[in-house]
Amino acid sequence: MPDFSIYHTKDQVFEEVENLVKANGQIMKLDTLTISDEDSDPPYRSSMKVVTVEPGGHTRDHDKKMRLLLNYGEHGRELITVEVALRLLQILADPSAELERGDRPGGPGKARLKSLLHNTVFKIVPMENEKGRDLVEAGNLCERKNGRGVDTNRNWEVHWGHKEKDYDPNEEYPGTKPFSEPEAGALLALAGKFKPHVWMNAHSGMEALFMPYDHLPHIPSGDIAQATLQVLEKLNNVSCGGRCALGSGGKSVGYLAHGTATDYMYERLMVPLSFTWEIYGDNDAHFNDCFRMFNPVTHDAFDKVVTNWADAIFALLELLPSHPAIPRIHTASHRGGRKVDAGSARSGKGPSAGEKPGEEPLQDRQLGAAVQGWQSRMTDAARLRAQVFDAPGGRKGLIGGVCVALVAIVGFVVFARGGGRAAAAKRAARRKREEAAL
Repeated sequence: MPDFSIYHTKDQVFEEVENLVKANGQIMKLDTLTISDEDSDPPYRSSMKVVTVEPGGHTRDHDKKMRLLLNYGEHGRELITVEVALRLLQILADPSAELERGDRPGGPGKARLKSLLHNTVFKIVPMENEKGRDLVEAGNLCERKNGRGVDTNRNWEVHWGHKEKDYDPNEEYPGTKPFSEPEAGALLALAGKFKPHVWMNAHSGMEALFMPYDHLPHIPSGDIAQATLQVLEKLNNVSCGGRCALGSGGKSVGYLAHGTATDYMYERLMVPLSFTWEIYGDNDAHFNDCFRMFNPVTHDAFDKVVTNWADAIFALLELLPSHPAIPRIHTASHRGGRKVDAGSARSGKGPSAGEKPGEEPLQDRQLGAAVQGWQSRMTDAARLRAQVFDAPGGRKGLIGGVCVALVAIVGFVVFARGGGRAAAAKRAARRKREEAAL
């Protein structure tokens, strides 16, 4: 069983969350969503808690702020991710120590970090999969699925239901249809209303910083994706000591995953910075020791992981203004207590030649055009995908089959060339557990 002198139980997590929100009502708000499938037999019911944090104080309009949607505890056995969410909320409630670290060499400066926080709104889901967590605390330490046996990170619509050769329904059952699960449906509705610039889905089992795609062995093309990869490269150095696997989950893990939240956020909701962070893994754990495989087991290791990956959100925050998909309105800095446009702060100049005072700078217009072009390409890609995989009659099987075959061939080549020691270890461990059970 988990050492609950180190870890919080589910009830303790939510008690602490409620206390934090109650004590910091000027910047925090807690919503408890009732989620259910009343048509199933028996009905499936759960809940999902969402904490909204606005360090600059509550506002009705979030359009002029950077918006981050952070999801933890999607898989029941990955307790460490929930602990990171709790630590992050504690820091946001009292960011003074984090602000002091902003003055460290190479840091953004205390005033700059404070400005970034005040121009950001977070929506944090501390534990997506409450029913799966119940099963883990009842003794099923290898359970990752929800309360009725569905992996909610295979229940999203992009490439839903496609199965790899080593598909295991005990691990990756995607449900009866896209968004059959209330957890996935609730996150979809939340993201659709919030319209985040950043989606981050936290997991454990290895150390990695992933971006789309999960169902293809490469990252998207274009300047936006390259800028996102550069953000991950910097985070890898700052927050992961250069150890993390980087890039496409479908390439770096060593197998393709279909119907994932991150691919949907990027491709359908057009969230420009869509991430999956794998924050811990023990490759030396015994194949039957799921808890150790996915969670640190000592106080020191626990504190190191939790502190490091809570701080990684602030490191990400510092990097966001450099990304072309983040509108310039969110990147104001301070100089001598006076707010200054970030472009002017860097250059020390006013409007460029040919620009009128108050007119949107040329660079901003160019960045805006780049983002619009990316959004247009994403819409076209989604339409093409629908045409290919939803083609009528026999064309669907033929065209879709050819595409799936090509993806499978590329994926096999990537895997054969050594994609993902940690993922291979996880899958080998799973096979050993299955053999031991026979």
